[in-house]
Amino acid sequence: MLPEQSSTITVVVEDLCVLGCLLEYAPSLKAPQECDLTVEWNGREFRTPAVVAWTSRQGQVGLSFHDTDAPSNELLRKICGELRMKPLVRMSEDLR
Repeated sequence: MLPEQSSTITVVVEDLCVLGCLLEYAPSLKAPQECDLTVEWNGREFRTPAVVAWTSRQGQVGLSFHDTDAPSNELLRKICGELRMKPLVRMSEDLR
């Protein structure tokens, strides 16, 4: 949610950690814009205030979380712990 516009946009979270996240494509967000991020995970909702830390020419956006309350921070840690790690390189067919 964008506070000054009171609008909601749907985004794809490419990467997530306890400090922030990478959004795949959100060209309408600009640094240092304030926003709220909501992520639905296994029937629960994680929500936190965030600020746009950076943007790329390809439309990627880095959000930095701030003022996350304790219950939301606990849920975020649980979500991050349950996420599968992405390999840095393509895995060989033999390893799959």
